[in-house]
Amino acid sequence: MSADCLILGLAAGYHFGDLRPFAASLAASGFAGRCVLLVSATTREAEKLTGFGITPLRFAPPAPLAHLPVNALRYFLYLEILRQQKQKYRRILLSDVRDVVFQADPFSFAWPDGLCVALEHGGRTVGQCPYTSRWVRQHLGERALATLARKPVSCSGATVGSQAAMLDYIVKMIALLLPFTPGAHMAGYDQGVHNQLLHAGAMQDATVYDSAGPILTLGWRKEPPAVDDQGNILNDAGVPAHIVHQYDRHPGLHKLVRERWA
Repeated sequence: MSADCLILGLAAGYHFGDLRPFAASLAASGFAGRCVLLVSATTREAEKLTGFGITPLRFAPPAPLAHLPVNALRYFLYLEILRQQKQKYRRILLSDVRDVVFQADPFSFAWPDGLCVALEHGGRTVGQCPYTSRWVRQHLGERALATLARKPVSCSGATVGSQAAMLDYIVKMIALLLPFTPGAHMAGYDQGVHNQLLHAGAMQDATVYDSAGPILTLGWRKEPPAVDDQGNILNDAGVPAHIVHQYDRHPGLHKLVRERWA
């Protein structure tokens, strides 16, 4: 089901204990495709990822991009990886790593064609989010923020698409990620660009999922989600989410995940 699928992520500055929930849950999910994690020189014991079927790939920022936060740099590196691939992938997932676990093969969900993105919990808008609004304002400007202020925030931490849709998305992300002027608290500014593309119609065929869908994003959720008797974290539809993101924002949930996967 997922042999022709690819997962790309980046893990900079972590130790293997931080990455084990991602790796162990993916291995247990039945995923049969390829997973490549870009790792920095400061990512400790990254070689242990191979025991879970994950390929760690060391990277160093190219000099012209050395000023970029790694959250933005990753798109340039992903594009290079995809351009070097001889295999054609049916679906590709771009995923955060440290705070992500899998409760099913992520490609066992019936993803539609095109790009698929997830909303943050509760319909929080760009204007209501102090982080996304800052990233938009400081990188794209006040006019962009005024246009996006009432739009729901889509999280850039888990995005799924066909190979063609993903390549189109990454190229469009890169076009808006530069030029970049470094500033305080701008490490996640790629999310501002991601929302600009989504809400400006640059990704016309995008399918958007809320917290009842396959990707459960928990950063702004006040109360932890329900958990079933098997320890699965349930989405707002009451079924186990395929992908759980930002579980560490809830101490009890963090403990549950660590006990299960770490």
